[in-house]
Amino acid sequence: MLVLAGTVIAAYVAGLFVDVTRDASKYAAIAREIARTGDFIHLQVEGDPYLQKPPLMFWLSALSYLIFGVNNFAFKLPLLLFSFFGIYSTYRLGKTLFGRETGMVAAILLSSTVISWLYNMDIHTDTLMQSLVVFSLWQLADFLQKGRWVNLFMGFTGVGMAMLVKGPVGAVIPAFAVAGSLVFTGRFRKLLNPRWYIGIVLALICTLPALIGLFNQFGWEGVRFFLWSNNLGRLAGDYSASDRNVFYYLYNLLLFFLPWSLFLLVSLSLDFKRLFRRKFRAADWFLFSGIWFYFILISLSGSKLPHYLYATIPLFSLMTARYLVLALSGKHIRFYLFLRNIQGIVLVLFLALIAVLVFSLYPPGHLWQWAFLLLLTIIAGLFLFSGKYPPVKLFFPSLALFALVTFYLNQQVAPQIFGDQASVKAAGHFNLKAGVEEQMYNYNYDSHELYFYCRDDVSRVKNDVHLWELMKSPGNWVLTTREVVDRMPSGMFPEPVKTPLSHVWINKLSFKYLHPATRASARDTLILLRSAGSGPK
Repeated sequence: MLVLAGTVIAAYVAGLFVDVTRDASKYAAIAREIARTGDFIHLQVEGDPYLQKPPLMFWLSALSYLIFGVNNFAFKLPLLLFSFFGIYSTYRLGKTLFGRETGMVAAILLSSTVISWLYNMDIHTDTLMQSLVVFSLWQLADFLQKGRWVNLFMGFTGVGMAMLVKGPVGAVIPAFAVAGSLVFTGRFRKLLNPRWYIGIVLALICTLPALIGLFNQFGWEGVRFFLWSNNLGRLAGDYSASDRNVFYYLYNLLLFFLPWSLFLLVSLSLDFKRLFRRKFRAADWFLFSGIWFYFILISLSGSKLPHYLYATIPLFSLMTARYLVLALSGKHIRFYLFLRNIQGIVLVLFLALIAVLVFSLYPPGHLWQWAFLLLLTIIAGLFLFSGKYPPVKLFFPSLALFALVTFYLNQQVAPQIFGDQASVKAAGHFNLKAGVEEQMYNYNYDSHELYFYCRDDVSRVKNDVHLWELMKSPGNWVLTTREVVDRMPSGMFPEPVKTPLSHVWINKLSFKYLHPATRASARDTLILLRSAGSGPK
């Protein structure tokens, strides 16, 4: 048990050291700018005012930089700690709604889903928002039961902090959960209680730092963007959709809820069966409303991305946990045996994935890794075939294989993939070889890793003419694409040093890249230019 728990934690910790990419690199760079300037209100990225996201996540990482330095670990650590807090909040919410056992099972499910592993390794703002949303749900559920001011205060503070991470969408799930619980149980008059509106004011006060910064930088348009365009405008279809399929989030949910997806499917059917038989109580309506009104809203929205689903995962964990606790009660042996048998399908899939990873795609490079893989596989087998207690046989084999896969991915696979970005390599070259007065630039590469990993500030090249001017003077480094280099004129400036850097586009990973035999041919190439005469050869 201790080995298993330690491995799950180690899997998450290993993800703290994986390089960042795309949105995560932008967030890391914004936090770095805050730590450098000390300005926590007026956000900037690449030297320009930043509009897209509120500041709370950047504040946490910036403070972490001041303690641990600017690195992957410092960027991700506060978010992982909040994720652990979100797991605890899920337990407490489950305890309030359905009892201690349901809360414990839900916390186990949440902590061991694919999406929880992924979004604590590859950071999104939803990583932090989820924890704050489930914290607010816990406090508001307690308030509905006990009517205590402290729960109201903490609940709406959680809502306000969730809005300070991602805007008004942070309030949507708590609002649906509370309103649904009261309306569907005939207590809609309680919505007129003045304390709710005091709470709303408190939540809005929490968002003032974001509103002040946006107003100072963008005027009323910045405030409008926060209140409407960035979240609710996307749901309304003001932005182009990535997928207009109304089932987009359903099949993404089943993928991201692994290894518990089959348990989830069974629980969904049982929950809707209880709904149609009118057996829901207030707690059921609280959970049901928090899940499905938001789920339907994002499914019908004009813009779809997988991470919009993340805030609902604690609630799906609770719903699934309710029926797993029922199966483990000893009163429904056939139900328990059915669940144990279908989970065997997942175990076979996990073993197949491990075999492909280890023997084909990313084989271990050290003896201790082989020993670790063998140990966790043996533990999974012991839990499956020798466990005496139903919870052990139902959960622990899957948990052991989940711990094995995620630790191996974070420790062996992800560092190789994310470290294969040319921007990460270019920053390493610059930090190692560039002189004190030399400058790094970025041209025609639309990502932000350079701005995070380079020791000095990075500037953008505006156009080809700007690039040519930079090449006339020593001390300028530019990361760009092969297409830009091919159109550079000859004779206008001394020939720059050209360092080709292999590059993987993380958002376009293919099996061709993952397979060692074809990996080299699947890579793209970016070019690191160094103007002639700059620095040591």
